[in-house]
Amino acid sequence: MSSFKTLVVDAHPHGIANEKTGTFWTAVMHIFCGIVGAGVLALPHSVAWLGWVGGPFMIIVFWLISCLTSWLLADAYEVNGVENGRYHHAVRNILGQRYGVIVSVFQLANLFLISITFSITGSTAMAAMGALVCGGGACFDSMWKMSCIFGAVEVLLSQVPSLESAWWVSTLGVVTSSIYSTIALALGIKYAGARQGDIRGIQANAVNKVFGVMNALGAIAFAYSFSIILLEIQDTLRQPPKASKTMKPAAIAGISAAFAFYFTVAVVNYSAFGNNVSGFILDAYPGPKWLLVVGYVCILLHMVSAYQVFGQPMFDTIESHIKAFHLKRAQAAADTEAPGKGAEELRRMSAAMQAKHQGAAPVDADPVPRAEGSFLRRMSPAVSERLSRLSATASMYRMSTGFANESVPLNEDHYFLPLWQRLLCRTLYVILTTVVAIVMPFFTDMAGLVGALTFFPLSVFLPIRCWRVLYHPTGAFSALLWFVEISMGIVCVCATVASVRGIILNWTTYKLFAS
Repeated sequence: MSSFKTLVVDAHPHGIANEKTGTFWTAVMHIFCGIVGAGVLALPHSVAWLGWVGGPFMIIVFWLISCLTSWLLADAYEVNGVENGRYHHAVRNILGQRYGVIVSVFQLANLFLISITFSITGSTAMAAMGALVCGGGACFDSMWKMSCIFGAVEVLLSQVPSLESAWWVSTLGVVTSSIYSTIALALGIKYAGARQGDIRGIQANAVNKVFGVMNALGAIAFAYSFSIILLEIQDTLRQPPKASKTMKPAAIAGISAAFAFYFTVAVVNYSAFGNNVSGFILDAYPGPKWLLVVGYVCILLHMVSAYQVFGQPMFDTIESHIKAFHLKRAQAAADTEAPGKGAEELRRMSAAMQAKHQGAAPVDADPVPRAEGSFLRRMSPAVSERLSRLSATASMYRMSTGFANESVPLNEDHYFLPLWQRLLCRTLYVILTTVVAIVMPFFTDMAGLVGALTFFPLSVFLPIRCWRVLYHPTGAFSALLWFVEISMGIVCVCATVASVRGIILNWTTYKLFAS
Protein backbone atom coordinates (compact mmCIF):
# COMPACT_ATOMS: atom_id res chain seq x y z
CA MET A 1 0.00 0.00 0.00
CA SER A 2 2.89 2.37 0.49
CA SER A 3 3.32 2.82 -3.23
CA PHE A 4 -0.17 4.33 -3.42
CA LYS A 5 1.01 7.36 -1.42
CA THR A 6 3.05 8.57 -4.37
CA LEU A 7 -0.02 9.00 -6.60
CA VAL A 8 -0.60 12.60 -7.69
CA VAL A 9 -4.16 13.42 -8.72
CA ASP A 10 -3.86 17.10 -9.61
CA ALA A 11 -0.56 17.43 -11.45
CA HIS A 12 -2.28 19.53 -14.16
CA PRO A 13 -5.09 21.60 -12.58
CA HIS A 14 -6.32 22.67 -16.02
CA GLY A 15 -5.69 19.37 -17.74
CA ILE A 16 -3.10 18.46 -20.36
CA ALA A 17 -3.72 20.74 -23.33
CA ASN A 18 -4.76 18.91 -26.49
CA GLU A 19 -6.47 19.45 -29.84
CA LYS A 20 -9.34 17.01 -29.30
CA THR A 21 -12.84 18.09 -30.22
CA GLY A 22 -14.98 16.48 -27.52
CA THR A 23 -17.20 18.78 -25.44
CA PHE A 24 -19.75 18.54 -22.66
CA TRP A 25 -22.50 17.93 -25.21
CA THR A 26 -20.69 15.23 -27.19
CA ALA A 27 -19.94 13.45 -23.91
CA VAL A 28 -23.61 13.65 -22.86
CA MET A 29 -24.64 12.26 -26.25
CA HIS A 30 -22.18 9.35 -26.03
CA ILE A 31 -23.22 8.54 -22.45
CA PHE A 32 -26.94 8.67 -23.21
CA CYS A 33 -26.55 6.51 -26.32
CA GLY A 34 -24.18 4.16 -24.47
CA ILE A 35 -26.84 3.56 -21.81
CA VAL A 36 -30.12 3.58 -23.72
CA GLY A 37 -30.43 0.50 -25.88
CA ALA A 38 -31.61 -3.09 -25.69
CA GLY A 39 -31.89 -2.86 -21.90
CA VAL A 40 -35.01 -0.71 -22.19
CA LEU A 41 -36.89 -3.63 -23.78
CA ALA A 42 -36.73 -5.72 -20.57
CA LEU A 43 -37.34 -2.98 -17.98
CA PRO A 44 -41.17 -3.19 -17.83
CA HIS A 45 -40.92 -6.94 -17.16
CA SER A 46 -38.40 -6.23 -14.39
CA VAL A 47 -40.82 -3.79 -12.79
CA ALA A 48 -43.52 -6.47 -13.03
CA TRP A 49 -41.48 -8.80 -10.82
CA LEU A 50 -40.78 -6.06 -8.29
CA GLY A 51 -44.22 -4.42 -8.25
CA TRP A 52 -45.33 -0.80 -8.12
CA VAL A 53 -43.13 0.10 -5.16
CA GLY A 54 -40.04 -2.04 -5.62
CA GLY A 55 -39.75 -1.58 -9.40
CA PRO A 56 -39.60 2.22 -9.62
CA PHE A 57 -37.58 2.35 -6.39
CA MET A 58 -34.83 0.05 -7.72
CA ILE A 59 -34.62 1.96 -11.02
CA ILE A 60 -34.01 5.09 -8.92
CA VAL A 61 -31.43 3.28 -6.74
CA PHE A 62 -29.41 2.08 -9.74
CA TRP A 63 -29.58 5.60 -11.23
CA LEU A 64 -28.16 7.16 -8.06
CA ILE A 65 -25.43 4.54 -7.75
CA SER A 66 -24.47 4.98 -11.42
CA CYS A 67 -24.21 8.76 -10.93
CA LEU A 68 -22.07 8.32 -7.82
CA THR A 69 -19.60 5.80 -9.23
CA SER A 70 -19.31 7.62 -12.57
CA TRP A 71 -18.43 10.80 -10.66
CA LEU A 72 -15.74 8.88 -8.78
CA LEU A 73 -14.36 7.13 -11.86
CA ALA A 74 -13.93 10.41 -13.73
CA ASP A 75 -11.23 11.35 -11.18
CA ALA A 76 -9.16 8.34 -12.24
CA TYR A 77 -8.53 9.71 -15.75
CA GLU A 78 -5.33 11.60 -14.93
CA VAL A 79 -2.98 10.23 -12.28
CA ASN A 80 0.69 11.16 -11.81
CA GLY A 81 0.38 13.45 -14.82
CA VAL A 82 -0.56 10.53 -17.11
CA GLU A 83 -3.90 10.26 -18.88
CA ASN A 84 -5.65 6.90 -18.61
CA GLY A 85 -7.69 6.72 -21.78
CA ARG A 86 -8.70 3.11 -21.13
CA TYR A 87 -10.49 1.71 -18.11
CA HIS A 88 -7.98 -1.10 -17.59
CA HIS A 89 -5.09 1.38 -17.83
CA ALA A 90 -6.55 3.44 -14.98
CA VAL A 91 -7.16 0.39 -12.79
CA ARG A 92 -3.70 -1.05 -13.47
CA ASN A 93 -1.91 2.25 -12.85
CA ILE A 94 -3.81 2.98 -9.63
CA LEU A 95 -4.41 -0.46 -8.09
CA GLY A 96 -1.68 -2.54 -9.67
CA GLN A 97 -1.30 -5.33 -12.22
CA ARG A 98 -3.50 -7.85 -10.40
CA TYR A 99 -6.52 -5.55 -10.49
CA GLY A 100 -5.68 -4.72 -14.10
CA VAL A 101 -6.07 -8.40 -14.97
CA ILE A 102 -9.35 -8.59 -13.03
CA VAL A 103 -10.90 -5.64 -14.86
CA SER A 104 -9.71 -7.03 -18.19
CA VAL A 105 -11.38 -10.39 -17.45
CA PHE A 106 -14.70 -8.70 -16.72
CA GLN A 107 -14.38 -6.39 -19.74
CA LEU A 108 -13.77 -9.41 -21.94
CA ALA A 109 -16.74 -11.28 -20.43
CA ASN A 110 -18.93 -8.19 -20.78
CA LEU A 111 -18.16 -7.71 -24.48
CA PHE A 112 -18.62 -11.41 -25.25
CA LEU A 113 -21.92 -11.76 -23.39
CA ILE A 114 -23.26 -8.51 -24.85
CA SER A 115 -22.44 -9.76 -28.36
CA ILE A 116 -24.53 -12.86 -27.61
CA THR A 117 -27.35 -10.74 -26.20
CA PHE A 118 -27.34 -8.55 -29.30
CA SER A 119 -27.54 -11.66 -31.48
CA ILE A 120 -30.54 -12.91 -29.49
CA THR A 121 -32.24 -9.50 -29.61
CA GLY A 122 -31.70 -9.07 -33.35
CA SER A 123 -32.98 -12.58 -34.06
CA THR A 124 -36.03 -12.05 -31.85
CA ALA A 125 -36.81 -8.82 -33.69
CA MET A 126 -36.58 -10.59 -37.06
CA ALA A 127 -38.86 -13.42 -35.93
CA ALA A 128 -41.42 -10.97 -34.51
CA MET A 129 -41.29 -8.86 -37.64
CA GLY A 130 -41.81 -11.96 -39.80
CA ALA A 131 -44.85 -12.97 -37.76
CA LEU A 132 -46.37 -9.50 -38.19
CA VAL A 133 -45.71 -9.33 -41.91
CA CYS A 134 -47.12 -12.83 -42.45
CA GLY A 135 -50.20 -12.06 -40.41
CA GLY A 136 -49.40 -14.68 -37.81
CA GLY A 137 -48.51 -17.34 -40.37
CA ALA A 138 -45.57 -19.71 -40.09
CA CYS A 139 -42.94 -17.73 -41.98
CA PHE A 140 -39.64 -16.45 -40.67
CA ASP A 141 -40.66 -17.58 -37.20
CA SER A 142 -37.78 -19.93 -36.40
CA MET A 143 -35.30 -18.37 -33.98
CA TRP A 144 -32.36 -20.53 -35.00
CA LYS A 145 -32.82 -19.59 -38.66
CA MET A 146 -33.04 -15.92 -37.74
CA SER A 147 -29.87 -16.27 -35.66
CA CYS A 148 -28.06 -17.79 -38.65
CA ILE A 149 -29.17 -14.91 -40.88
CA PHE A 150 -28.10 -12.35 -38.28
CA GLY A 151 -24.74 -14.11 -37.91
CA ALA A 152 -24.20 -14.15 -41.68
CA VAL A 153 -24.78 -10.39 -41.84
CA GLU A 154 -22.32 -9.83 -38.99
CA VAL A 155 -19.70 -11.99 -40.72
CA LEU A 156 -19.87 -9.65 -43.72
CA LEU A 157 -19.84 -6.45 -41.66
CA SER A 158 -17.03 -7.73 -39.46
CA GLN A 159 -14.64 -7.60 -42.39
CA VAL A 160 -14.58 -3.80 -42.10
CA PRO A 161 -10.98 -3.26 -40.92
CA SER A 162 -11.76 -1.02 -37.94
CA LEU A 163 -14.56 0.94 -36.30
CA GLU A 164 -13.28 4.19 -37.78
CA SER A 165 -13.79 2.67 -41.21
CA ALA A 166 -17.38 2.02 -40.17
CA TRP A 167 -18.12 5.40 -38.55
CA TRP A 168 -21.71 5.04 -39.73
CA VAL A 169 -22.44 2.41 -37.06
CA SER A 170 -22.57 5.04 -34.31
CA THR A 171 -25.00 7.20 -36.26
CA LEU A 172 -27.18 4.21 -37.14
CA GLY A 173 -27.22 3.05 -33.53
CA VAL A 174 -28.19 6.49 -32.19
CA VAL A 175 -31.03 6.96 -34.67
CA THR A 176 -32.52 3.47 -34.47
CA SER A 177 -32.32 3.10 -30.68
CA SER A 178 -34.02 6.47 -30.29
CA ILE A 179 -36.81 5.41 -32.64
CA TYR A 180 -37.70 2.05 -31.10
CA SER A 181 -37.36 3.39 -27.55
CA THR A 182 -39.68 6.28 -28.45
CA ILE A 183 -42.16 3.82 -29.99
CA ALA A 184 -42.16 1.79 -26.75
CA LEU A 185 -42.72 5.00 -24.81
CA ALA A 186 -45.50 6.30 -27.08
CA LEU A 187 -47.40 3.00 -27.13
CA GLY A 188 -46.98 2.67 -23.38
CA ILE A 189 -48.49 6.11 -22.84
CA LYS A 190 -51.37 5.21 -25.17
CA TYR A 191 -52.29 2.10 -23.17
CA ALA A 192 -51.24 3.32 -19.71
CA GLY A 193 -54.84 4.22 -18.88
CA ALA A 194 -55.50 0.55 -18.15
CA ARG A 195 -53.83 1.08 -14.76
CA GLN A 196 -52.71 -2.50 -14.40
CA GLY A 197 -50.18 -3.94 -11.96
CA ASP A 198 -50.05 -4.06 -8.18
CA ILE A 199 -47.68 -3.51 -5.27
CA ARG A 200 -46.64 -7.16 -4.99
CA GLY A 201 -45.82 -7.68 -8.68
CA ILE A 202 -45.89 -11.06 -10.41
CA GLN A 203 -47.25 -13.78 -8.13
CA ALA A 204 -45.29 -17.01 -7.84
CA ASN A 205 -44.19 -19.51 -5.20
CA ALA A 206 -41.52 -18.32 -2.78
CA VAL A 207 -38.57 -19.81 -4.68
CA ASN A 208 -39.60 -18.57 -8.13
CA LYS A 209 -40.50 -15.16 -6.71
CA VAL A 210 -37.09 -14.69 -5.10
CA PHE A 211 -35.22 -15.76 -8.22
CA GLY A 212 -37.52 -13.69 -10.44
CA VAL A 213 -36.82 -10.57 -8.36
CA MET A 214 -33.09 -11.21 -8.41
CA ASN A 215 -33.06 -11.69 -12.18
CA ALA A 216 -35.08 -8.48 -12.56
CA LEU A 217 -32.41 -6.60 -10.61
CA GLY A 218 -29.79 -8.00 -12.97
CA ALA A 219 -31.78 -6.75 -15.96
CA ILE A 220 -31.96 -3.27 -14.42
CA ALA A 221 -28.21 -3.38 -13.83
CA PHE A 222 -27.73 -4.37 -17.49
CA ALA A 223 -29.66 -1.28 -18.52
CA TYR A 224 -27.26 0.96 -16.57
CA SER A 225 -23.96 -0.76 -17.40
CA PHE A 226 -21.82 1.79 -19.19
CA SER A 227 -18.77 2.34 -16.94
CA ILE A 228 -16.75 0.23 -19.35
CA ILE A 229 -16.75 3.21 -21.75
CA LEU A 230 -16.68 6.18 -19.35
CA LEU A 231 -12.93 6.84 -19.45
CA GLU A 232 -12.90 6.12 -23.19
CA ILE A 233 -15.49 8.89 -23.66
CA GLN A 234 -13.56 11.17 -21.31
CA ASP A 235 -10.48 10.62 -23.47
CA THR A 236 -12.23 12.41 -26.36
CA LEU A 237 -12.65 15.68 -24.44
CA ARG A 238 -10.81 18.87 -25.24
CA GLN A 239 -8.55 20.34 -22.53
CA PRO A 240 -8.52 22.85 -20.96
CA PRO A 241 -10.77 22.82 -18.99
CA LYS A 242 -9.67 19.71 -17.12
CA ALA A 243 -11.40 16.64 -18.57
CA SER A 244 -12.78 15.52 -15.21
CA LYS A 245 -14.47 18.88 -14.68
CA THR A 246 -16.28 18.45 -18.00
CA MET A 247 -16.95 14.74 -17.59
CA LYS A 248 -18.56 14.82 -14.15
CA PRO A 249 -21.53 17.05 -15.04
CA ALA A 250 -21.75 15.34 -18.44
CA ALA A 251 -22.02 11.95 -16.72
CA ILE A 252 -24.73 13.19 -14.36
CA ALA A 253 -26.65 14.77 -17.25
CA GLY A 254 -26.35 11.74 -19.56
CA ILE A 255 -27.23 9.20 -16.87
CA SER A 256 -30.13 11.33 -15.61
CA ALA A 257 -31.54 11.72 -19.13
CA ALA A 258 -31.34 7.95 -19.61
CA PHE A 259 -32.95 7.43 -16.19
CA ALA A 260 -35.87 9.72 -17.04
CA PHE A 261 -36.40 7.78 -20.26
CA TYR A 262 -36.08 4.39 -18.56
CA PHE A 263 -38.35 5.30 -15.70
CA THR A 264 -41.11 6.57 -17.96
CA VAL A 265 -40.96 3.59 -20.35
CA ALA A 266 -40.98 1.08 -17.48
CA VAL A 267 -43.80 2.74 -15.54
CA VAL A 268 -46.21 3.42 -18.40
CA ASN A 269 -45.77 -0.05 -19.88
CA TYR A 270 -46.28 -1.75 -16.52
CA SER A 271 -49.40 0.36 -16.09
CA ALA A 272 -50.56 -0.73 -19.54
CA PHE A 273 -50.10 -4.50 -19.15
CA GLY A 274 -49.49 -5.14 -15.47
CA ASN A 275 -48.03 -8.48 -14.45
CA ASN A 276 -48.64 -9.88 -17.94
CA VAL A 277 -46.17 -7.49 -19.56
CA SER A 278 -43.86 -9.20 -22.04
CA GLY A 279 -40.14 -9.65 -21.43
CA PHE A 280 -39.61 -8.13 -24.89
CA ILE A 281 -41.86 -5.11 -24.58
CA LEU A 282 -42.94 -4.57 -28.20
CA ASP A 283 -44.38 -8.11 -28.25
CA ALA A 284 -47.13 -6.95 -25.88
CA TYR A 285 -48.79 -4.43 -28.21
CA PRO A 286 -51.72 -5.30 -30.50
CA GLY A 287 -50.81 -2.57 -32.97
CA PRO A 288 -50.69 -0.49 -35.04
CA LYS A 289 -49.01 -3.12 -37.15
CA TRP A 290 -46.93 -0.75 -39.28
CA LEU A 291 -45.54 1.01 -36.21
CA LEU A 292 -44.51 -2.28 -34.63
CA VAL A 293 -42.79 -3.32 -37.86
CA VAL A 294 -40.87 -0.02 -37.82
CA GLY A 295 -39.92 -0.68 -34.20
CA TYR A 296 -38.65 -4.19 -34.93
CA VAL A 297 -36.70 -2.98 -37.98
CA CYS A 298 -35.03 -0.33 -35.81
CA ILE A 299 -34.21 -2.90 -33.11
CA LEU A 300 -32.67 -5.13 -35.78
CA LEU A 301 -30.61 -2.30 -37.30
CA HIS A 302 -29.44 -1.17 -33.86
CA MET A 303 -28.36 -4.70 -32.94
CA VAL A 304 -26.52 -5.08 -36.25
CA SER A 305 -24.55 -1.88 -35.64
CA ALA A 306 -24.10 -2.36 -31.87
CA TYR A 307 -22.65 -5.83 -32.46
CA GLN A 308 -19.87 -4.19 -34.47
CA VAL A 309 -19.22 -1.54 -31.80
CA PHE A 310 -18.73 -4.26 -29.17
CA GLY A 311 -17.16 -6.77 -31.56
CA GLN A 312 -14.33 -4.63 -32.91
CA PRO A 313 -12.45 -4.55 -29.55
CA MET A 314 -12.59 -8.36 -29.53
CA PHE A 315 -11.23 -8.49 -33.07
CA ASP A 316 -8.49 -6.03 -32.14
CA THR A 317 -7.51 -8.21 -29.16
CA ILE A 318 -7.38 -11.46 -31.13
CA GLU A 319 -5.53 -9.91 -34.06
CA SER A 320 -2.99 -8.17 -31.82
CA HIS A 321 -1.75 -11.54 -30.61
CA ILE A 322 -1.54 -12.83 -34.16
CA LYS A 323 0.52 -9.74 -35.02
CA ALA A 324 2.76 -10.40 -32.02
CA PHE A 325 3.25 -13.99 -33.18
CA HIS A 326 4.27 -12.76 -36.63
CA LEU A 327 6.56 -10.21 -35.00
CA LYS A 328 8.42 -12.97 -33.16
CA ARG A 329 8.83 -14.83 -36.43
CA ALA A 330 10.09 -11.66 -38.14
CA GLN A 331 12.51 -11.12 -35.28
CA ALA A 332 13.81 -14.66 -35.66
CA ALA A 333 14.16 -14.11 -39.39
CA ALA A 334 16.15 -10.94 -38.71
CA ASP A 335 18.58 -12.96 -36.59
CA THR A 336 18.92 -15.91 -38.95
CA GLU A 337 17.66 -16.59 -42.43
CA ALA A 338 16.28 -13.30 -43.75
CA PRO A 339 17.75 -10.36 -41.88
CA GLY A 340 16.55 -7.81 -44.44
CA LYS A 341 12.94 -8.90 -44.26
CA GLY A 342 12.83 -9.17 -40.47
CA ALA A 343 14.64 -5.90 -39.89
CA GLU A 344 12.25 -4.09 -42.24
CA GLU A 345 9.24 -5.53 -40.39
CA LEU A 346 10.62 -4.54 -37.02
CA ARG A 347 11.61 -1.07 -38.24
CA ARG A 348 8.14 -0.28 -39.59
CA MET A 349 6.38 -1.54 -36.47
CA SER A 350 8.78 0.30 -34.19
CA ALA A 351 8.15 3.55 -36.09
CA ALA A 352 4.41 3.05 -35.80
CA MET A 353 4.51 2.43 -32.06
CA GLN A 354 6.86 5.36 -31.45
CA ALA A 355 4.51 7.68 -33.31
CA LYS A 356 1.56 6.31 -31.34
CA HIS A 357 3.17 6.82 -27.93
CA GLN A 358 4.20 10.34 -28.89
CA GLY A 359 0.57 11.13 -29.66
CA ALA A 360 1.10 11.50 -33.40
CA ALA A 361 -0.74 9.79 -36.20
CA PRO A 362 0.84 6.49 -37.26
CA VAL A 363 3.49 7.06 -39.86
CA ASP A 364 5.23 4.73 -42.27
CA ALA A 365 8.98 5.02 -42.40
CA ASP A 366 8.59 4.64 -46.16
CA PRO A 367 5.52 5.62 -48.18
CA VAL A 368 4.31 2.03 -47.72
CA PRO A 369 6.84 -0.11 -49.61
CA ARG A 370 6.76 -3.49 -47.88
CA ALA A 371 9.12 -6.39 -47.77
CA GLU A 372 7.93 -9.37 -49.76
CA GLY A 373 5.55 -11.48 -47.68
CA SER A 374 5.12 -8.79 -45.02
CA PHE A 375 2.32 -9.80 -42.63
CA LEU A 376 1.21 -6.30 -41.66
CA ARG A 377 -0.76 -4.05 -43.96
CA ARG A 378 -0.72 -0.27 -43.47
CA MET A 379 -3.76 1.59 -44.72
CA SER A 380 -3.01 4.22 -47.32
CA PRO A 381 -1.79 7.41 -45.53
CA ALA A 382 -4.43 9.56 -47.26
CA VAL A 383 -7.29 7.28 -46.23
CA SER A 384 -5.83 6.92 -42.74
CA GLU A 385 -5.67 10.68 -42.31
CA ARG A 386 -9.26 11.16 -43.49
CA LEU A 387 -10.52 8.51 -41.07
CA SER A 388 -8.55 10.04 -38.21
CA ARG A 389 -10.06 13.46 -38.93
CA LEU A 390 -13.54 11.94 -39.13
CA SER A 391 -13.04 10.18 -35.82
CA ALA A 392 -11.79 13.36 -34.16
CA THR A 393 -14.64 15.45 -35.57
CA ALA A 394 -17.24 12.98 -34.31
CA SER A 395 -15.36 12.65 -31.00
CA MET A 396 -15.55 8.89 -31.39
CA TYR A 397 -14.43 6.75 -28.49
CA ARG A 398 -12.92 3.28 -28.61
CA MET A 399 -13.43 0.34 -26.28
CA SER A 400 -10.93 -2.36 -25.49
CA THR A 401 -10.86 -5.70 -23.70
CA GLY A 402 -7.67 -5.03 -21.77
CA PHE A 403 -6.09 -8.18 -23.19
CA ALA A 404 -4.83 -6.71 -26.46
CA ASN A 405 -1.08 -6.98 -27.02
CA GLU A 406 -0.16 -3.29 -26.98
CA SER A 407 3.44 -3.91 -28.04
CA VAL A 408 2.26 -4.00 -31.67
CA PRO A 409 0.28 -1.43 -33.70
CA LEU A 410 -3.43 -2.07 -33.15
CA ASN A 411 -6.24 -1.75 -35.68
CA GLU A 412 -7.01 1.74 -34.39
CA ASP A 413 -3.54 2.72 -35.69
CA HIS A 414 -4.68 1.57 -39.15
CA TYR A 415 -2.32 -1.42 -39.28
CA PHE A 416 -4.18 -4.61 -40.20
CA LEU A 417 -3.62 -8.28 -40.78
CA PRO A 418 -4.04 -9.59 -44.33
CA LEU A 419 -7.67 -10.05 -45.38
CA TRP A 420 -7.66 -13.86 -45.20
CA GLN A 421 -6.43 -13.82 -41.59
CA ARG A 422 -9.00 -11.20 -40.55
CA LEU A 423 -11.69 -13.18 -42.36
CA LEU A 424 -10.78 -16.38 -40.50
CA CYS A 425 -10.54 -15.09 -36.92
CA ARG A 426 -13.50 -12.69 -37.16
CA THR A 427 -15.75 -15.29 -38.79
CA LEU A 428 -14.92 -17.81 -36.07
CA TYR A 429 -15.82 -15.29 -33.36
CA VAL A 430 -19.16 -14.47 -34.98
CA ILE A 431 -19.91 -18.18 -35.41
CA LEU A 432 -19.18 -18.76 -31.71
CA THR A 433 -21.55 -16.02 -30.51
CA THR A 434 -24.19 -17.13 -33.01
CA VAL A 435 -24.06 -20.76 -31.84
CA VAL A 436 -24.48 -19.68 -28.20
CA ALA A 437 -27.40 -17.43 -29.20
CA ILE A 438 -29.05 -20.36 -31.02
CA VAL A 439 -28.60 -22.74 -28.09
CA MET A 440 -29.72 -20.20 -25.42
CA PRO A 441 -32.04 -17.61 -27.02
CA PHE A 442 -33.41 -16.30 -23.72
CA PHE A 443 -33.31 -12.50 -23.84
CA THR A 444 -34.43 -11.55 -20.34
CA ASP A 445 -32.22 -14.13 -18.62
CA MET A 446 -29.19 -13.28 -20.74
CA ALA A 447 -29.69 -9.54 -20.14
CA GLY A 448 -29.93 -10.25 -16.43
CA LEU A 449 -26.76 -12.32 -16.53
CA VAL A 450 -24.74 -9.62 -18.30
CA GLY A 451 -25.89 -6.97 -15.83
CA ALA A 452 -25.49 -9.13 -12.74
CA LEU A 453 -22.06 -10.45 -13.68
CA THR A 454 -20.42 -7.18 -14.68
CA PHE A 455 -22.27 -4.31 -12.95
CA PHE A 456 -20.70 -4.78 -9.51
CA PRO A 457 -17.02 -5.19 -10.51
CA LEU A 458 -16.99 -2.64 -13.36
CA SER A 459 -19.55 -0.06 -12.21
CA VAL A 460 -19.29 -0.25 -8.41
CA PHE A 461 -16.28 -1.98 -6.85
CA LEU A 462 -13.41 -0.81 -9.07
CA PRO A 463 -14.49 2.88 -9.37
CA ILE A 464 -14.91 3.06 -5.58
CA ARG A 465 -11.66 1.19 -4.94
CA CYS A 466 -9.70 3.51 -7.25
CA TRP A 467 -11.19 6.58 -5.58
CA ARG A 468 -10.36 5.25 -2.12
CA VAL A 469 -6.71 4.80 -3.08
CA LEU A 470 -6.55 8.29 -4.61
CA TYR A 471 -8.44 10.30 -1.96
CA HIS A 472 -8.58 8.16 1.24
CA PRO A 473 -12.18 9.11 2.23
CA THR A 474 -13.20 8.97 5.88
CA GLY A 475 -16.30 9.47 7.98
CA ALA A 476 -19.84 9.35 6.65
CA PHE A 477 -18.87 9.34 2.98
CA SER A 478 -16.55 6.39 3.47
CA ALA A 479 -19.36 4.55 5.28
CA LEU A 480 -21.70 5.31 2.38
CA LEU A 481 -19.23 3.86 -0.09
CA TRP A 482 -18.88 0.69 2.00
CA PHE A 483 -22.66 0.34 2.16
CA VAL A 484 -22.96 0.70 -1.61
CA GLU A 485 -20.19 -1.85 -2.22
CA ILE A 486 -21.55 -4.47 0.15
CA SER A 487 -25.20 -4.14 -0.80
CA MET A 488 -24.54 -4.11 -4.55
CA GLY A 489 -22.14 -7.02 -4.20
CA ILE A 490 -24.83 -9.12 -2.51
CA VAL A 491 -27.47 -8.08 -5.05
CA CYS A 492 -25.28 -8.89 -8.06
CA VAL A 493 -24.18 -12.29 -6.71
CA CYS A 494 -27.82 -13.26 -6.12
CA ALA A 495 -28.83 -11.88 -9.52
CA THR A 496 -26.09 -13.89 -11.24
CA VAL A 497 -27.31 -17.10 -9.60
CA ALA A 498 -30.91 -16.28 -10.57
CA SER A 499 -29.99 -15.57 -14.19
CA VAL A 500 -27.99 -18.79 -14.54
CA ARG A 501 -30.89 -20.70 -12.99
CA GLY A 502 -33.33 -19.09 -15.42
CA ILE A 503 -31.16 -19.99 -18.41
CA ILE A 504 -30.85 -23.61 -17.21
CA LEU A 505 -34.60 -23.96 -16.60
CA ASN A 506 -35.47 -22.48 -19.98
CA TRP A 507 -32.88 -24.60 -21.72
CA THR A 508 -34.26 -27.85 -20.29
CA THR A 509 -37.61 -27.21 -22.02
CA TYR A 510 -36.27 -25.51 -25.15
CA LYS A 511 -36.44 -27.41 -28.43
CA LEU A 512 -33.40 -26.38 -30.42
CA PHE A 513 -34.73 -26.47 -33.99
CA ALA A 514 -38.40 -25.91 -33.23
CA SER A 515 -40.23 -22.90 -34.63
